[in-house]
Parts: sequence; C-alpha cells; structure tokens
Amino acid sequence: MTNVQEAAQPKISTKKTAAISLTGITKTFGKATVVNNINLNVEKGSFIGLLGPNGAGKTTTISIVSGLIAADAGRCEVAGFDVAREAGRVKKILGVVPQDLAVYPELSARQNLQFFGAMYGLRGTELSNRVEDALTRVGLGDRAKKPAVGKFSGGQKRRLNIAAALLHRPEILILDEPTVGVDPQSRNHIFDTLRELNREGMTIVYVTHYMEEVEALCSEVAIIDHGTVIERGTLADILQQHGTSVVRLALTPLEAEAARSLLERHPEVTWRSRENDALEISAKHLQDAIAVLTEILTLVAPNPEACEILPPSLETVFIALTGNRLRDE
Repeated sequence: MTNVQEAAQPKISTKKTAAISLTGITKTFGKATVVNNINLNVEKGSFIGLLGPNGAGKTTTISIVSGLIAADAGRCEVAGFDVAREAGRVKKILGVVPQDLAVYPELSARQNLQFFGAMYGLRGTELSNRVEDALTRVGLGDRAKKPAVGKFSGGQKRRLNIAAALLHRPEILILDEPTVGVDPQSRNHIFDTLRELNREGMTIVYVTHYMEEVEALCSEVAIIDHGTVIERGTLADILQQHGTSVVRLALTPLEAEAARSLLERHPEVTWRSRENDALEISAKHLQDAIAVLTEILTLVAPNPEACEILPPSLETVFIALTGNRLRDE
C-alpha cells in the first residue's frame, strides 16, 4: 500500500539553476541597437569578468539584469526568477555596485550604510550588525564615525560603495568598473575582499575594460562587442585559443629595414612597424616568435637597443577579437 503522505511529497529537481541567465536579450535606444540578442549563463559560485571596449553594451546589459531598465526582447533570470515579473525576489538576491558613486557625501560612512540598510528592510540589531560587518569587510571600520564621506579619498568612497551592496548579503554581486580612480592600496583591498567573498560562495560578475584586473581576479571571461557576446570561456581556454606571443624590438633604421625583409619570408608570424624603427612581431605559438627573434638577432641585429618577449595575454586576445580602433563613446 502506498504511503499517502510520502506520495504527496513534491519531486525535488536536480537541475542546476544558473545564477544569471540571459536569453535573446536585446535593447535599442532610438536607432542604435546597444544590446543585440545576448545569450549568457553565469553559473553559481563563478567569478566572471565581463570585458569589452567602450560602448560595447556592458553597462546596459547589467542594467537589464539588475532591473534598472527593461529589455526590448528576450528573457532575463536571476537565480531562476524572471527580472521583469519578479523584481522583488531578484532585489533580495542581487547586489549591484554601480560605476557612479552612490553615497551621500554629507553623511558619515555608518550613516550611509544605515540608510541603505533600512531601504533593504533591515532594522535594529540586525541592521547595526550588518553595517559593522560591511564596514569591516571593506576596511573602513576605523573611519565609520568620520563626519562626512565627502572628504574620503576616491578609493575609500569606492569601498563604501561596495559595502552598501553587501548589506543584505546577496548571493550574486555585480560590479561595474569598481576601481576607477582608486589608489593602489584600495585597489588591492577591493581585490582581496572580492576573492574572499567568492571563496565563501558568492557569484561575482566583474564588469571592466581593464584586462589586467580580469586576469588577476576572474576564472571565466565573456567578451562583449557591438552588443553581443563574441567569446566566452575560461581564461586559460581563451588564452590558448586566441592568445598570441609578442616580441618587441627597438632597432636602428638599417637593422629595421633588414629585419622587415627577413620577416617577409616567415608567414607563421605577423608583424608591424612601430615608432622609431621599432618592430612588433606576433605569433600564435611562442616557439615561432622566439625562432624568428633568434634569426633576427643572429643575422641582422646582434645588439638591439631593446628586446622584450611577451607571452599570450588577455590584452592580445582583446585586440585580436575587437580590433584596435579607438572608441571614445
């Protein structure tokens, strides 16, 4: 005989829910399509860098995820909740650190966090504890009572911005250019804080155009350009697939002319002339770059003014995928 109570128990799904799921997200402003049919899943517990040039659509994308603006088409989910229809649930799960500072300069650090905490519905002892914990997290405990954060350094304001997003202990944290205008000490403290949060299980989306920050922090990368994801994967896989090794040489005019003639015979590498007779040689495989370099040093320029060998980096991948045209928008 079947146990009725046992039979009535709901089946537990074993399907993993992505922290963030974007399906066909599109957004236009006037005649400009800023986000163009983006599909992107961010797994729980991951630390992903959202990388792209100016005007690529990064900030618009995260604004849609955080519910600040609505997509024209597609579906956006946070922890399985539809952002458009379940904004209240999403607000409890998501923490957002905007690029623009969102603090009140005339208030102290503690007063700022008490205000933001109250907006999250925190009260009494719980609010006080959360404020102290957030201040400690970002290294501002000793400045909590200072009369006005308007006199804080840029780095201290950025760290307070992060503290405000941590008050409700979100499962997912999105940061948009969080190190703009900060000093090296604050930058390192922000990095340490984010690494610790990720180790504790928080999903982090780090939006930036600073390649070195993505390399230092993120295990996964999504590169956005012209409003769409053009590459996605682990940092190691992307470097292996798209990275190039670079050799930079500073030569005399005669050496540079001879080196260019030699390089014409090596289709396995690409090269370009730079200012003052410098050459930059790129190769998919480091051994190819070194082989050509050795030939130049042996036959053409035994004593170059300068020589630098650079292994594959995210910067070379970024330029290869997005081009090197200057974008100021």
